[in-house]
Amino acid sequence: MLRKKYLVKPKLQWRYFVILALIMAVLGVLGYYAFLNSLVSTPGIEQLSSGTIKSFKSAYSNGFFWVIFVFAAVVLVYSIFYFHRLIGPLFFFEKVMKKLSDGNVSMNVHWRKRDETKELAELIDAAIKSTRVSVLSDRKKVKEAIKAMDAKDTKKAKKLLQGVTKWCKTQ
Repeated sequence: MLRKKYLVKPKLQWRYFVILALIMAVLGVLGYYAFLNSLVSTPGIEQLSSGTIKSFKSAYSNGFFWVIFVFAAVVLVYSIFYFHRLIGPLFFFEKVMKKLSDGNVSMNVHWRKRDETKELAELIDAAIKSTRVSVLSDRKKVKEAIKAMDAKDTKKAKKLLQGVTKWCKTQ
C-alpha cells in the first residue's frame, strides 16, 4: 500500500513544522550572537581598525546567514518527509481503529518499509487477525448452537455457547 499524500493531517503536520522552524530560528539567532560575541571579544581584535572590524562583522553576518538558511531549509524539507513517515501511519491507524470500532475486522494493517511505526503496525495487525479468527470461531459456534437448539439438544447448545468469547480477557 503506497501513501503518496504528504500532508495527511495538515494541522498536526504544520504545527510540528512551525515548531521546528521556530526552534531552528531561535537556535540560529542564539548561535549567531554567541559566535559573533566570541569573535569580537577575541584577544587582539582591538588592534584592528574599526573599518576592518565592521567589514569582518558584515562578512561574518552574510556567511552565517546563508549557512543557517541552507541548513534550515534542508532540515525543514527533510522534516516534511520524516513527519510523513511518522504521521502518515498514525493517520492510517486512526482509519483502521475507526473501522474496528464499527465492527469491521476484515482489514489488514499495511506499512511501508521506511515507516517509523512498524512495530505498532505489526502489533495492531496481529490483534486484528486474532480478533478476526476469534469472531469467525464464535460465529461458527453460535450457528452450531442454534442448530443444536433447533434439534432440542440444550446440553450441546450450552456447551457450545460457553466457549464463545472466551478468548477475550475482561479482567
